[in-house]
Amino acid sequence: MAGAGGATGPGGVSGAGATAGAGATAGAGGTAGAGGTAGAATGGVAGSIQVEIPAFNNDLDLLFMIDNSPTMAAMQQKLVDRIPVFFQALQKARTGLPNLHVAVVSSDLGAPGDSTSSIGCTATGDGGQFQSLPRGTCAATTLFNTSTYLSDVNGQTNFTDPIDQVLQCITPLGVTGCGYEHQLASIDRALGSDGAPPPAANKGFLRSSAYLGIILLTNEDDCSAPPDTTIFSLNGGAQSLSNPDGPLGRYRCNGGPRGGHLCKDPATGQMIVPPLTAPANTTGNPPLLQLTDCRDNDTGSSALTPVSTFVQHIRALKADPDHKIMVAGIMTRPDPYGVMWIAAPASSPGVAGQLWPYVMHECGATGDVNVNPMAEQHTTDGSVGDPGVRMTQFVSSFPYAVLASSCDPTYQSTMQAIASRLVALMASQSCVALGTVQNDAQGQPSCTVTTHLVDGSGNKTDVQVPSCAENGGTAPCWTLFSDGTCPIGSQILYVTPDQAITNATSQSTTLSCSLCQPGPFVMPGC
Repeated sequence: MAGAGGATGPGGVSGAGATAGAGATAGAGGTAGAGGTAGAATGGVAGSIQVEIPAFNNDLDLLFMIDNSPTMAAMQQKLVDRIPVFFQALQKARTGLPNLHVAVVSSDLGAPGDSTSSIGCTATGDGGQFQSLPRGTCAATTLFNTSTYLSDVNGQTNFTDPIDQVLQCITPLGVTGCGYEHQLASIDRALGSDGAPPPAANKGFLRSSAYLGIILLTNEDDCSAPPDTTIFSLNGGAQSLSNPDGPLGRYRCNGGPRGGHLCKDPATGQMIVPPLTAPANTTGNPPLLQLTDCRDNDTGSSALTPVSTFVQHIRALKADPDHKIMVAGIMTRPDPYGVMWIAAPASSPGVAGQLWPYVMHECGATGDVNVNPMAEQHTTDGSVGDPGVRMTQFVSSFPYAVLASSCDPTYQSTMQAIASRLVALMASQSCVALGTVQNDAQGQPSCTVTTHLVDGSGNKTDVQVPSCAENGGTAPCWTLFSDGTCPIGSQILYVTPDQAITNATSQSTTLSCSLCQPGPFVMPGC
């Protein structure tokens, strides 16, 4: 999903509102048009445009949600292996590495019920608290004191090892988490966007002015349900098809009377919740029903929290969520979606002859009987995945998004793409639509740049900043450039900051340029 991008300088001189439009004024020969491009003039007279650019910040809060359920070992390792690639790509922003906060949360938010402890679930799981202990073969994270997340701001860190190694030490959370994953509710809880304060250990992570990046690693769909749910309980019934919700198991997250998915029935073309018992239009032995066009069951019949609720909660964290939030999912595709019915476990009493439903893997090893015969991706490293219907819907709800498969043999290109998308997000509001800028006698853009600085005492100072081409790049100086991350016709204003800009309590910038306009005469520099 492509979007505008680019970069601006640290110290905050380009940013929110930089796409010319509101706040742009045109001088002689034209008026500011949509997006800030000056309108046509007559007689070949150059127009002009002035853009007021609010302060930019280089702050980025990154939250990694790591599925720690029993089938995640191979996929966690693939992420760990490519964390250095991620930071290398993030470093390629024109400003270098952003001012970072980086945290890790698990998918384990518990599963309150009367029979879930046998599958490793507690009532509340990790409670959305950040994970900061050393894992795997790592002996120490090198995080200072009781820090629960990584902080690297203006060169000041709360850890001593390189940042990629610290994150590699934390992220392999293991495979002992609850099998009823609450990926979306865990993020909601960790950030305190669910209406309650975040866990005390998470305090200080989320900065109101920072960009927010959420990176999810999982191989099953979200099963987030309210704390008072009964979907994880037998509710006095039997562990069999005689139970109104069907046998207690992960299929309840997908189908049955209170399941979380709606899919198109090939027999009728209608949207249905995947059924508990095999309908007449199954094929094969054991019976298999291929469904299509699955989405979140938001009809009110589902026991799960609607995906739209989580989207609303996360978006509410930012005043301009379309330009402040990026969500990436390394997860599974929503299709193919097949339900197969197999003989009930012999260990369950009173189920002789019953066929229980389960959703087939949409990716996995060739020849694995649990993998959908329509699967397009096969693995050799032990990776498997079930259709990610709700997860895909969540990630796709954000304009800045990355969707990738957790069954990919390596996450090299995925981590590079996520970093590039974050860079584009942080630069998206630094893209200035100017039109064709007139050049001066030296062949440089005919523009003036003025920074407006406010110090800690409220004193205001206006400084006219020279072009970097004129002063040899000595800070402060400005550059207009295009690097392919902005929309066509837009450029990025980058101001190399000096100490005064860096130390300012607040700052903004005025950019004024002469423009080339249509007319019978050729203007100098056009």
